Amino acid sequence: MRIAFLRHGPTDWNEEGRIQGRIDTPLSAVGRTKMTALAPPAGFGLAYTSPLTRARETAALFGFPDAIPDARLTEHDWGEWEGLTREEILARDGADAFEKAGRGIDFTPKGGESTRDLLARVADFLRDRAQGEDALAIAHRGILRSAYTLATSWDMLTPMPAKLDLSCALILEIDAQGVATIADLNVPLSAR
Repeated sequence: MRIAFLRHGPTDWNEEGRIQGRIDTPLSAVGRTKMTALAPPAGFGLAYTSPLTRARETAALFGFPDAIPDARLTEHDWGEWEGLTREEILARDGADAFEKAGRGIDFTPKGGESTRDLLARVADFLRDRAQGEDALAIAHRGILRSAYTLATSWDMLTPMPAKLDLSCALILEIDAQGVATIADLNVPLSAR
């Protein structure tokens, strides 16, 4: 089966460079206009979504107002860093704040969730969907990067094997055991 991962539309905090994490921010007016003009890849009759408003709004604008919320698609928990910009984090917690948080899958934002735990919950989502029908998963940057990591075995310490464009769809093929491979990378959303 296939799952097409899509990122939610823009928010005001995206524009400001603020880490949203699990803070429930809505789409901006620009984000709503942008997503209304786009359509997800064809051939997916079912949609799952993060329970956060920005993802649910995007699902509805894509024609899936009844998308199934799944907490495993919630954005990475950035703990004490949520709501802050990178510059604010460095000013508050020191120039080495991100280095102290760890590298690769061991990265853990201050008071937040480790990337290792994030990968585990996305892998659990994929295993549960393995026997289902082709579906969209409308979520967040951290979820798309996690799905990409699981499909490519990227160690998150070296450059990505191929660039992941977060404005496009990442389509994964999921085998019966829930193991993912990339079926199609960076599929542009079509204009309506």
